[in-house]
Amino acid sequence: MPDNQVISVFKRKVVYHTAFWLIYFVGYFVVIVYGLYGVTDGWFYIQSLPFILFDLVMVYVNFYILIPKYLATGRYFSYGLLLLLIMVITAALNITGRSIYANAGYEIFAALPFSFASALATIAERFYLIGLTTSIKITKDWLLGRQMIKDKEKQFLETELNFLKSQIQPHFFFNTLNNLYSLTLQKSDKAPEVVLKLSELMSYMLYESNTPTVGLAEEINYLRNYIDLEKLRFGNRLVIEFEVCGDPAGLRIPPLLLILFVENSFKHGVRNNIGKTEIKACLKIESGFISFRIENPVSVSDAPSSGGIGLKNVKRRLELLYGDKYKLDTIAEAGKYTAILRLPV
Repeated sequence: MPDNQVISVFKRKVVYHTAFWLIYFVGYFVVIVYGLYGVTDGWFYIQSLPFILFDLVMVYVNFYILIPKYLATGRYFSYGLLLLLIMVITAALNITGRSIYANAGYEIFAALPFSFASALATIAERFYLIGLTTSIKITKDWLLGRQMIKDKEKQFLETELNFLKSQIQPHFFFNTLNNLYSLTLQKSDKAPEVVLKLSELMSYMLYESNTPTVGLAEEINYLRNYIDLEKLRFGNRLVIEFEVCGDPAGLRIPPLLLILFVENSFKHGVRNNIGKTEIKACLKIESGFISFRIENPVSVSDAPSSGGIGLKNVKRRLELLYGDKYKLDTIAEAGKYTAILRLPV
């Protein structure tokens, strides 16, 4: 933690602890000493300051020595024994201090002679103060612990999501560069157009997709660019329909989430098919949801499996991003493979 953050945390602690003790002791003296016993001698309150110091020592020894060293490590018997010992010691100091004041001739303290009942009452006060402050301390530590766990989980999820997303980019570029290489070997006039489309895709992936979400319209445009590249590669062999139903304006989606479904359709629908191949994709925007459906011809032996970098990657991303709020169905039958994804937006 940087020094300025440490100083800031320390300052906040000082403010919170000071406020607590002011509320506690002002309440104690006003409600009990003044209100219940009617003590109006201001000198009495000044003489009581050392007793406050005893209580502070007791509480902070418990906070910073006993709780972390014994209670937090499961040494409950040692913790209870040492806590009782320090309460008895501070109670004894309190009683001794009052006796010194009484012997010195201070009337208010002389009017409160030592007795077994007063000793028990003094110890009971220590129990009350320790119980109150320990419950506050444990509650605060529990809340901080939960927040730390949440922060670590969030950091872990962000790290894993970034890793999974980084897997997509090399995989995609490998396929696209293969496409470009094929066209350059053929000295195709389509090569410059492929370079331009690839440049647009790289710009999107490098500069626009490095956020948790992107505009759905931008993601759709990204998919269209990818599809255009594949059309240039396969020419008349490929017939593809990509339909968008609804208005994507204002909606957002995690970047590079749908591209793997499109990639898989080309990979399994076109690669082993020497004739015309038809791929149909439809993105439907509904109230609070989007559904993406894509289907392609495929042999049973070549159907996408749950392993590999493709569907395994995207399923893991969906689990991390949406938990159980998404629905993904994949169907392979009658020479056709269909993927249907439904997401909240």
